[in-house]
Amino acid sequence: MNELANANDRRMKVGEVAEALGVTDEAIKKHVREMYPELMRNGVATHLNEEQVTAIKQKMIPTTQVVGAMTDLEAGIMAARVIGHYQARYEQEQGARIEAEGNVARLEAKIEADRPKLEFAERALLSEDVLSLDTAAKSLKLPYGVIKFAARLREMAILREYPKNIPYQQYVNQGYFVVDNVVKDCGGTDRIFPTTRVTPKGLAWLDRIKDRLEVTA
Repeated sequence: MNELANANDRRMKVGEVAEALGVTDEAIKKHVREMYPELMRNGVATHLNEEQVTAIKQKMIPTTQVVGAMTDLEAGIMAARVIGHYQARYEQEQGARIEAEGNVARLEAKIEADRPKLEFAERALLSEDVLSLDTAAKSLKLPYGVIKFAARLREMAILREYPKNIPYQQYVNQGYFVVDNVVKDCGGTDRIFPTTRVTPKGLAWLDRIKDRLEVTA
């Protein structure tokens, strides 16, 4: 905040004015006491705005009573220094503004680029249904089917080799998967098979690591 305040402050200290005008500090203070006595306070640095600096510059005619009196040539140099000081301030402020605008543009571009992912995650998290691995693979729009999808999850140590395609407990604990018991008819005998389902939270997580899922051997 202080840096921004200093960048936008177009006032000059007495020392800065003296340096810009090529005179001593006392020469400037003399005119400040005469023209702007309210600015002189003990223990407080005196600051002059551009209008006040210009007025002091115009009043500083060559005289032996003022230390640092100027010739016409010196007065021209003095004017150039004052103009240069304010030009530098202006360029600094313009540079800060352009940089800020660039940062905003980059942020807006990133938000726009991330929008599809955010929308996908929002839809996934709002869903109340768990998905089969096949449906999850289709939702993620992977370049392969459920068999390779399950194989890739096994390669990444997310699903087990045995019992096949059952998630490791840590991913169940994180809420990415659930395991349902599905009853199937096997030649007249009902058998129970544990079946992995992907939760909405798990689908959003898989979408975040989609680039890793798409890498296959």
